[in-house]
Amino acid sequence: MLAAAQHLLAERGFHAVSVRDIAAEVGVGHALVHRYLGSKEEILTAVMKRNTGPVLGVARAAGSAGEAVPAMFRELRVSRPDYLKLLARMSMDRVPFEAVRPEFPAYALLIELLKADAAERGRELPDPRVLAASLTALVIGWSVTEDWLLTASGLDDVDARASEASLGLILQSMVDSGSPPVIPGEAADEAAKST
Repeated sequence: MLAAAQHLLAERGFHAVSVRDIAAEVGVGHALVHRYLGSKEEILTAVMKRNTGPVLGVARAAGSAGEAVPAMFRELRVSRPDYLKLLARMSMDRVPFEAVRPEFPAYALLIELLKADAAERGRELPDPRVLAASLTALVIGWSVTEDWLLTASGLDDVDARASEASLGLILQSMVDSGSPPVIPGEAADEAAKST
């Protein structure tokens, strides 16, 4: 039932899917879905929890942020593409975060790994929370627009593994970047100080 709910929610969006739709997808009565899974909000929360365990396992197995980032996002992109679409849909459909109060232990672990990496490198920027959000936004955005972007960029004839490897390198470089980004206005301030 949760797999069917995840697929429908990812394809149609939270507001366009009813408990009856989920029941019809699996060929059971809607009362059975309500009994085992609860309300639509509870179903959405259960779907989100269903995806956190495997991603958390991959993150825990990694020894560093540099290992965790590509492994986590590979797990999401290869094994959980509907989940990435669902996250994008929730944002586009303006489903309030508070509506489901999902727990993201893998995301919290990613932030902790990025904090440890930043402390080890002795850098304050980028803020590990901003970096985690940026990495996630890139992967979610890529996953829902990949076909269009590849065609628009003239990459539709490129092997999917090559595109995946390139995305991995970009994610890795975001984590490994040794120099903090220049915040607009700071460059001019620094130039003025040095003259």
